[in-house]
Amino acid sequence: MNSLDRRARQAFVLLAGRLVTDVDAIDYLGALAQLSVDLLDVAANGVLLADHRQALRLAASSEWPRVTELSEPQNDSPGLDAFHGGSLVCSPDLATEDRWPTFTAAARAAGFGAVHAFPMRWHDRTIGAMNLFSVQPGKLDVEAAELGQTLADVATIGVLNERARNSAVVIEQLERALQSRITIEQAKGVLAERLRVTVDDAFTVLRGYARRNNLKLAGVARAVARGELRVTSPDDGRATPSAESGQGHPLKPCVAE
Repeated sequence: MNSLDRRARQAFVLLAGRLVTDVDAIDYLGALAQLSVDLLDVAANGVLLADHRQALRLAASSEWPRVTELSEPQNDSPGLDAFHGGSLVCSPDLATEDRWPTFTAAARAAGFGAVHAFPMRWHDRTIGAMNLFSVQPGKLDVEAAELGQTLADVATIGVLNERARNSAVVIEQLERALQSRITIEQAKGVLAERLRVTVDDAFTVLRGYARRNNLKLAGVARAVARGELRVTSPDDGRATPSAESGQGHPLKPCVAE
């Protein structure tokens, strides 16, 4: 095993360990950016991610003067081309580059001689790009280019993992909200029948009781629907525990969340 193989193995062990922990995606990308610099013997790395409008934003970068400023997306840049085209974009000699005048001038002023932009892709979807900057002109060899794309792929997995985790939280919250709404509707029906009032008036009583006792509406509704709370008057919402509940306090033991 040569030195690159050994360092690559250590890097992927570290990155895999971070993937299975509750790590922030931006911190993960920052670590990956620095590891890619060390592995591929380049000067800097800037990781770009697409927002909900498909506009690229700098998400993380390695430590290098002006790389943050340089990595901010321009109207024309290799990162944008890699993102939109879904394939590796190479500029082995910025001194002869004419595709991105503004970017090239800034990159050369920052001391870079070459840049390689790798797409961050998942099947037919591209979520960003990873820009590798070198001081000296020159192409990455085949092995380095393959490793660069693999690192971009690992970065993609890290980002999608974080987004999926957050999406799961959002879905869970929506499901809980929906269940609470169903319970509230059930409680409104119980109160409307018991107090012989309209459903709207029943909701007013329900909400008033929750507010006066500084309790969550969903908890009050659940207790009413289960028969653990009996509202005795539509006027003041006074409540007494049901005979089945056996609790001294009319509600709090039923609504711990």
